[in-house]
Formats: sequence, C-alpha cells, structure tokens
Amino acid sequence: MTKSRNLGKLLAALLCLLLLMLAGCGEKPVENTEGRSELSPDLLSKQPESSVKVYYQAMDSEALVPLVYGINSSRDTIWIALEKLLAGPPDSFCQGVLPAGVKMKELYFADGLVHINLTGDAALTADDVNLAAFAATVNDELLDQDDTTAGLMMYYNEQPLSEEPYYAAVLNDFGGGEDGSVVYFADVQAMYLVPLTLPVNEAKYADTEKYLQALMQAWAGDAPPNSGVYPAVADGVKLQAVSFADGKLTLDFNQALLQMGGTAQESMFLDSLMATLAGVEQVKKLVITLDGQPAEMLPHGTDISGEIAVQHGGFAFNTVSQ
Repeated sequence: MTKSRNLGKLLAALLCLLLLMLAGCGEKPVENTEGRSELSPDLLSKQPESSVKVYYQAMDSEALVPLVYGINSSRDTIWIALEKLLAGPPDSFCQGVLPAGVKMKELYFADGLVHINLTGDAALTADDVNLAAFAATVNDELLDQDDTTAGLMMYYNEQPLSEEPYYAAVLNDFGGGEDGSVVYFADVQAMYLVPLTLPVNEAKYADTEKYLQALMQAWAGDAPPNSGVYPAVADGVKLQAVSFADGKLTLDFNQALLQMGGTAQESMFLDSLMATLAGVEQVKKLVITLDGQPAEMLPHGTDISGEIAVQHGGFAFNTVSQ
C-alpha cells in the first residue's frame, strides 16, 4: 500500500513538472537587443506617430535635407520612412539617395544593428547608396523612440553591401568632427531648410549669453565655403546685438529687416531662426527689435510683437504633402 502511495506521489510530481514545462514553451524568449530591450526587433515605435522625417540630399550640395511627411497614424515609422526614402524626393528640389527601382524586402534590429535588406534587378554597390541619408533617417526615428542610435548593416538581394556596419557621423558636419551646434541655412532654391553642424560648442563659452551670441552670429553670417547652402537672412539685414536673460533672447536688427522681398523669404528667415533655437533649451522666449526699438510686424504680415515662444522638439518645418 505504501509503495502504491509513493508511486502515485511520484507520478503526480512528474505531471506537475510536465505542465510547467509546457506552459513555459508558450512564452517566446525576449531577444537581448543591447540597450533597446523595450523595443521589439521589428523596430515598432512605442506609440503611434503621425509623421516621419526623411533625409534626402540637397541640390548642388552634399548636405542632407530633412523633409517631414504626414502619415496615417502608425507604429511602423522606420519602415514607412525608408520606403519614402527609396521612392525618392517628392519634388525636384532634392536629390535621390540611390538608383530607382530598388525596394525594401526586410527590416529588423539584431546584435545592436539595424539590418536593411534591399532588393532589385539592377546592379548595386555601396558606392551607389548614400549611406549617410539612410543612417540619418533611421537614427532620427530611433532617437524619437528611445533616445538611442544604431549602426546599419545593408544588404542587396541577400548580399551585404559592405563588410562592416555603417555608423553615422555628425549630421552635415562643417565643424571638423568636434562637438558643435546645429544651425539652419537655406538650400540653393531657398525652398528647404538645411541643418549644418558648426563648431560653436557651448562648453567653450563662459556663459549662455556668450554662447548664444556666437550661435546667432553664425546663423546670421555666411554659410561655410563649399557647403552649397546659403544664409536664410536676406542681403542687407544685419544682426546688431544679442542679449539673453531669464530665458529671454533679444535680437536687434537694422531696418533692412523690413525690406524683405516676399512671404517665402520672410518665412525662411523666421523658420531658420526658430529651428536653430529649438535645440537650445535655455531659450524660452524670443524678442526681435529694430535699432533697439520694439518691432511690430514684418513687411508681409508676420506678427513679431512682444515675446515669441520658442518650441523645443516639436517645431515643424520642411513639411511636404505626400
């Protein structure tokens, strides 16, 4: 009788162990994504997004220009952004970044890298692909997702385009690789804003006001030689003084600011200024004066009276309809 009871207990224990093992089999193991554990390997964003930013090459320049597309609400933002990149720019004001006819077959995250598998019929090498544009497009979305970046491994028809992963350098670097600030200029057609990284490093200045004086003079000055871009400040307009206190930045211009030639030039001026300041968290308000006196309105109807709120992280520019 005792042997029978012991055998029954043993069988019951084995049955319980078997049930626990079967239950565990239903749980898919989570891949260690090296710092991206909160994101799935298919690179879905945590929350649905209604826009994506895509980097094309500017005309007459090697600089990349970001265009913002409105999309249907989706978490698959990296795939959508890359499909738009592959489709080419929406107009003739930017250049494509690889030959036409190439499609995306696969996209996933593994081993600390974003893997992009392209497919097509024509011959394609790494020299035919603007890898910097792919890296900027992918990493802009990754930064929005969880404030990280990753290298790229790209393939064409299942074959790697290069032996080593591609890691993005500083975006549109005109600072010799050192830490700097992003300043927005205009493309050759004055159609889009182009971000350049210039050697204006906040850490080198004694205080925020001196840093902002250098940053604003860089924005209002000439674009770097051979950059292929131009200041968004109209000829004749001079930035005369820059002051900063209690979160308020005051910029004093000469009267030529009231002689800008059209609404497009007026919008380019303000958008480039606000986009440049969007990266400076200390600046909460902007005040524009003319020869030291309060300014009311730009010549084509833009109200600049009082204190203008500076948006950080959500300032929209270079938006396109498709």
